[in-house]
Amino acid sequence: MAEIKGKTNTGLVAYAKAQLGLPYWYGTFGQVATESLYNNRKKAYPSYYKSWSDFPTQYGKRVHDCVGLVKGYMWSDTPTSVPNEHYSILQDKSAAGMYSASKTKGQISTFPAHVGQLVYKSSVKTSASKIHHVGVYIGDGYVIEAKGHEYGVVKTKFSGAGWTHWSQCPYIVDDTQLGGTSYTKEYEGTYAVTGGSVYIREGAGTSHKALGVLLKGNTVTCSGYFTKVSSTVWLKVSATLKGKSVTGWMSTKYLKKS
Repeated sequence: MAEIKGKTNTGLVAYAKAQLGLPYWYGTFGQVATESLYNNRKKAYPSYYKSWSDFPTQYGKRVHDCVGLVKGYMWSDTPTSVPNEHYSILQDKSAAGMYSASKTKGQISTFPAHVGQLVYKSSVKTSASKIHHVGVYIGDGYVIEAKGHEYGVVKTKFSGAGWTHWSQCPYIVDDTQLGGTSYTKEYEGTYAVTGGSVYIREGAGTSHKALGVLLKGNTVTCSGYFTKVSSTVWLKVSATLKGKSVTGWMSTKYLKKS
């Protein structure tokens, strides 16, 4: 099962957060809504497009279904880029198919609550074959899910929502458990670069490979993961470099929270 280079749990969370408030269209994975897309999806899935009349009001917005929220991240360079360019039929799974393809998984009673892991709902609590919905666990007891056309992409409480299964997405790396990384809500947010030109690195510490340079005033986002190198705190951050999303590490010496 090939993982997609550069795709991680923290990146999935950042992508999911960027889609909050956007519409749900069945059979989509991050495309921009158009009349042509509507007609195509309605022809393929008529029962999911006959109950609402508001589709034309959503043209121009990025759209997903539940598992499409995961596939949109996998196949898009950024939260707003075209996913079709990286589409893979081998990774084009339903919610049940995504769970089946996962190696690390289980019933919700065994959920380790790692940020960026997937949570599922099954119509039969103990049967993975009846899984019909998936969301992204973002930490602090919350999930982001493309809940349905009435709701769109929303943030919901994990507790009491009826999640029955969980898995680590088989196509991305769980970077939340690497290198002694810790999590705190205190570090979540957007940061401005304060140095003249600062490297974003593959790992925490100046010995790691530089992935690119950010200039003073550029911004990065942190989902709350950090580690310490000597006495310096390094944050796991996402940034946009030359139009592409990059996830790496930066020292708090050169960052100021917005």
